[in-house]
Amino acid sequence: MNKELIIKYFQGRCTGEEAGQVQQWLDQQGAEWIDRFMDEHWDTISITSSDEERRRLASQVIAMAPVRSGKVRWLKLAAAAACMTAVAVACWWMFASSNAPAQLTWTEVRNDSTAIQSVKLPDASVVTLNRHAVVRYSSAYNKKDRQVQLSGEAFFEITPDANRPFIVQAGSTTARVYGTTFNVNALPAAGETRVALQSGKIGVTCDSLSGEKILVPGQLLVFNKQTHHTTITQLAAGQADSWRKGQLNFVNTPFKDVLLQLENTYGLHFIYTGKPQQQTVTAVFPANDLPKVLQHLAFIWELDFQQKKDSIFIK
Repeated sequence: MNKELIIKYFQGRCTGEEAGQVQQWLDQQGAEWIDRFMDEHWDTISITSSDEERRRLASQVIAMAPVRSGKVRWLKLAAAAACMTAVAVACWWMFASSNAPAQLTWTEVRNDSTAIQSVKLPDASVVTLNRHAVVRYSSAYNKKDRQVQLSGEAFFEITPDANRPFIVQAGSTTARVYGTTFNVNALPAAGETRVALQSGKIGVTCDSLSGEKILVPGQLLVFNKQTHHTTITQLAAGQADSWRKGQLNFVNTPFKDVLLQLENTYGLHFIYTGKPQQQTVTAVFPANDLPKVLQHLAFIWELDFQQKKDSIFIK
């Protein structure tokens, strides 16, 4: 999460959409992280332009403070700011419980089965989860926003809504759409995050250092998590969701990520004792034919695959 955006949030200068994203992220970090951040950046955060903003800031940071015996610098300063506007803060404290926004609740759908699973979201959008994929969304979905979090691979068929863009958060990669069909492959252990657009229009932001990349139908965006480098290539027709059709589709995919995809598909564990392969794989295989996949890899790179129960050793 961008530091400047968090400071902007505490200063009350975020848009509604930005505030929702930051609040969701802060909820995940916990009180200890908020303590450290506020202590380090209080001087910057507290520079506001009016008495009303100072009252709001004092109330907000006191409300977020965890209850513990220790004291932190920023909480003392917030309390001092609150004393400067004692009547306003006292009134806020009296009615905080009745005026505070409802606590968000989260819905999480996990595909722990060996089959593909489809989920219909509250706005009638449909998410198709590949094996071991997880999608989460809050009780604010389709009310204030349409934002989901993804781990793994999923294909999205989004109901158009010009006023509320659909947002997928997958690690540091964010995809923003208005009504389209697209695929996101975000396996947590993989070195790359991949976003493929089948129809419509989508904007993808990979991290806080890069701007939004706009994709057109048939394009694949690949974000390297280590180098933060982004590439966009063209896909053949129908390749964006080939896994839904029973295919394994690799497009310049690093060898390590190929093995992760095979583990995810077949429920096996690959153990590679040799020197890591630096090459990439571009090929399409039937998903129900693991021996054919291994035969191809063995031939290209002179590898030997030996299976023992649910483990495959590579030499």
